[in-house]
Amino acid sequence: MTLLKSIVTAFYVSSAFLAAPLAAQSTEATTGTVEINPLTVKGLVVGKRMSFGVDFAAEHNIAVPLPFSFTIPTDRTKVIRVEPAPGGSGIYKVNFATDDVKLKSSLQLVPITIPMGDDAARNQNLTKIANQAFAASVPDQDKAQIDAVRPTKIGPYLAIEALGRYDGGADGIVALRVVTFVGPDSADGLVGIINALPKNAGMSKVGDILGVDGSRALGTLRFD
Repeated sequence: MTLLKSIVTAFYVSSAFLAAPLAAQSTEATTGTVEINPLTVKGLVVGKRMSFGVDFAAEHNIAVPLPFSFTIPTDRTKVIRVEPAPGGSGIYKVNFATDDVKLKSSLQLVPITIPMGDDAARNQNLTKIANQAFAASVPDQDKAQIDAVRPTKIGPYLAIEALGRYDGGADGIVALRVVTFVGPDSADGLVGIINALPKNAGMSKVGDILGVDGSRALGTLRFD
């Protein structure tokens, strides 16, 4: 079983973040319903629709086992930087920043494969991957905490999410949301890894990560 196919990249302002603006070839899109937890959150996500399939895989020499698309929100944040193929085999990473280029949140998408089986077995594997990806996303597991691991939905897809926080050093406490899900009748899927800096993202508690741009983007994701 392939659990995690790439190294999770760190959450900090890097040269890639400063140098790679939102790609111009994507298309404008408006999504009217965003589902990012067991409750349906109504609202608009206005932004650029990005597609990931055979052409993207060939351009960046990576695998995209199950083609998909999602919308990068541009209605709340204007400073957005993207990073194709983070870590060499991750598919895509999006960073959302304040006007003075202080990171607010990020979304990283990593391909996964789990065995086919019944819903209980698939959820068990997704839960295992969510915990593994959470651990891989923090610099020091002794300074990290998972507050909840629970079922959720990304659009129509059943998923498992791990919510928590970790010590980001000079950045202070960083909220972390890891969501695992697969396509219907498919062994292939994704891990969505969302980091958020509460002091920059206007968060008062860890649970507010459900409303940051990284989570809003993930909620628009659909497999082709």
